[in-house]
Amino acid sequence: MNADVRSTSPYAVFTLLDLELPALAPVKDALSQARQDDALTELHRYLTNRSTPGWRAEDSRKQQHIDYIQQYCADELEVVMKTADEVMEQTFLFRFPWDMERSRIPVSFEEEIDWRYIPDKDVEWAYMLNRHRYWVALGQAYAITGNEEYARTFCCQLEDWMDRNPVPDMPTNDTLTWRTIEAGLRCANWIKALSYIQDSPLLTPTLLAKVMISLHEHSEYLALSFTGWKNISNWGVLETCGLFQTALYFPEFTRAKIWRRLGEERLGETARIQVMADGIHWEQSPTYHHEVLVCFLDCIRLARMNGLELQDELQQKVHQMAVASLYWAKPNHRQPMLGDSDDSDVRSILTYAGWLFQDSVLRFGGYDHMDYDNAWLFGMNGVEGYEQLIAEEPPYLSRSFTHSGHYVMRTGWDEQDLYLYFHCGPLGGGHGHADLLHFDLHAFGRDMLTDLGRYNYSDHTPLRKALKESAAHNTTTVDGIGFTEITDTWSFSQIAKPTGSKWISNPDFDYVEGSHDGYRHLDDPVHLLRRIIFIKPYYWLLVDSFSCRQEHTFSQHFHFAPGAVQMEDETFICRTKNEREANLCIIPVNVKGLQGKIDDGVISREYNLLEPNQHAVYSRTGKGTVSMMQMLYPQPSGEPFCPLVEQVPIYRHTGEPVDAVQAEACRISFPERNEEHIIVISHEVPSSHLDSYVVEGIQIFGEVVLIVFANGQKKVTVIR
Repeated sequence: MNADVRSTSPYAVFTLLDLELPALAPVKDALSQARQDDALTELHRYLTNRSTPGWRAEDSRKQQHIDYIQQYCADELEVVMKTADEVMEQTFLFRFPWDMERSRIPVSFEEEIDWRYIPDKDVEWAYMLNRHRYWVALGQAYAITGNEEYARTFCCQLEDWMDRNPVPDMPTNDTLTWRTIEAGLRCANWIKALSYIQDSPLLTPTLLAKVMISLHEHSEYLALSFTGWKNISNWGVLETCGLFQTALYFPEFTRAKIWRRLGEERLGETARIQVMADGIHWEQSPTYHHEVLVCFLDCIRLARMNGLELQDELQQKVHQMAVASLYWAKPNHRQPMLGDSDDSDVRSILTYAGWLFQDSVLRFGGYDHMDYDNAWLFGMNGVEGYEQLIAEEPPYLSRSFTHSGHYVMRTGWDEQDLYLYFHCGPLGGGHGHADLLHFDLHAFGRDMLTDLGRYNYSDHTPLRKALKESAAHNTTTVDGIGFTEITDTWSFSQIAKPTGSKWISNPDFDYVEGSHDGYRHLDDPVHLLRRIIFIKPYYWLLVDSFSCRQEHTFSQHFHFAPGAVQMEDETFICRTKNEREANLCIIPVNVKGLQGKIDDGVISREYNLLEPNQHAVYSRTGKGTVSMMQMLYPQPSGEPFCPLVEQVPIYRHTGEPVDAVQAEACRISFPERNEEHIIVISHEVPSSHLDSYVVEGIQIFGEVVLIVFANGQKKVTVIR
């Protein structure tokens, strides 16, 4: 027999229960007469028939529920049924949209399941195996079909796992099966699966007692394991979510009230500490922001079902997180792949938050009809109520999240609208990347410039480290050196910090700037500034400037979504070549001394997935003040032309020419619209009357100035 196999008697469950509860009187009576098996039967009868909120689906509307899922959630249902069928064959593939570490290659076990198996040196696979999300699929497949083979698989695998994975004596993360984060996630997944499968005769009184003993062990393990580090880590939320759910689903445990109190306290503390003042999770990864958000939503939902209201401050923080997700989302409803994040659709989460908070604006960001996962959570009453909740367009288009350093520019809320996301915030811990001053650009239904993702968490492949480097983001580098030094999967040795940002939003334009200290430690410190001006609804002007004493080589990196990219030899104009789709033109303003090239690379839009892509690099060598300026012009499908872009001379109001190290100007011409724009960028903040410049006969004073000629008229706007 395996040395890890435990021999806990199912009768031990009675020592964990409050047998003074009136509902457990038949259990207590049987025990008083030494009829232990009868007591197990009475406990089973009670548990599978009780009315604990959320424990049992709406039996009276079960067929309506199934009909709804088959009509509106056919694709998700197909994935769930496929997963359930594979799990019956002991084949595991982690493919659900919010699986934290998805897999691409199925793993099958011909005999017993090896719960500690590590394929391809990726330990995350073993962690996913021990979170048991796939058992929820088995439970749902059983609820829909009534096929006892799904229940049999669940019961057999569950008992096998419990028998062969005894709880450690003390909490430890030096384990593949009992890390505390897995323990928390398992609690939630077991409870969901049990709620779907509780009517099966295969869930015997003995097995249900063993499950309760194990859930009790999980909860005591989680109660004991919490430290100050958990207050600041997403782990603390994911673990506490499991503890809190167990406490509410099994109030019959004598320890349940203590777990509930601990859960409420820890949820409040983690929300207060981890969620920044603007609603974004401090770890700076949308994927983990959303993992934490869903756990909070689960706890709020379950508390309300049980007549409880969690702290107002917590609920306000969670609502803020959902609002941040709404504005973060690209026009295709997907999150940016910032930090350790995948290309995930956020509509299911916004649907959840919209219905839970009865928020019409969040509902606007969700699905038109309640999706698969939420239909299971809320049942037909929720499905019908969601249909009646009127969606309301968000009050803003562009939005700044200044505490966390996130900025979003957009032209509207249609899937064809233009969108740019800019990051100038702190690293965010181990899930952070060297991505200061990175931006994503999405237009006309297509990703144009994007983050490259995370690939995996294993140090055995150099790609993990490479995808975290500065050069793997749409940002700038100096002398080929990253501004944040990546040591390995989770650690850093030199960390750049943001040193300031500015944000201005106007119906006609948006402006953002940011800088960091990543090159100030050099023998010859380099001070840099990135400025992005969005002239709505047409284009962005990107301006990068560097200040130093000695000569350096400065580079800009542009990473494209998969597709062909070309760069012209003399003009260095870079174009995507997407047939019958939208495209992007990157048009340098000044090519003198500029170098440009296109290289092949890879992008990882989900964990363990790689696709080929291309990236462009522009470089310029110099000292003093050196700048690079490009127009970013998205073209809708079928539009063949780009605007004309050229430098424009600048003069002082006294007539002397202005050197480019002080200020630069560009003309952007749209012949088809008979319109012309001139944008003036000052590299030195205007501080005296001599800094009042003249461009094309027009006198101006400002750090960033826009001049528009259209319909025979001119308009001068001081942006900054």
